[in-house]
Amino acid sequence: MENTESRIRPRTVTIAGVLQLLFALAFLIAPVAGLVYGAEVKTAIEAELVRQGLSPTILTDHGIRLDEGGYALVLPVATTVIAAILAWLNLAGRRAGRILTLIIQPVFLALDVFILATQVTRVPTFQSILGETADAQAIFDAAGRVYPAWLLAVSDGRLVFTLLASLTVIVLLLLPSARAYFRK
Repeated sequence: MENTESRIRPRTVTIAGVLQLLFALAFLIAPVAGLVYGAEVKTAIEAELVRQGLSPTILTDHGIRLDEGGYALVLPVATTVIAAILAWLNLAGRRAGRILTLIIQPVFLALDVFILATQVTRVPTFQSILGETADAQAIFDAAGRVYPAWLLAVSDGRLVFTLLASLTVIVLLLLPSARAYFRK
């Protein structure tokens, strides 16, 4: 068993570990907001659908859930737990942490790109589901009015932060100082 306590952890590894912990916390923003405001968002969206002359169940009829329960919680919570474990392993100087991070962090990066793509295309996607008679933007606006203004800004910032954090963690753990630290 190697003695990691006697080694001095390079700043690159410390920064990578801290970024991973912040990344983990950032992934909880959406599900927590959904749990807190989900019922109000659902009510606002259903009211907007009725205002537009549509059935309030049209989204659920198409398999779109408006709450943060069940499977909607699995991905962000699993991502949070995995990122926190990787951070702990890296900060503890475990070689497995670095190796797993270099495998899993690019997956997180791809996940963030997917989330960004769905955010950019959400209005046209909903428009295609609801048809031309609906105003998908008005539905998102109704939902957005339920959330505090700061929360939407934080959510957008989270997406940018997690993208940049993933890239930075990968780069930091590829630097010579990190490679040397985990080799010892």
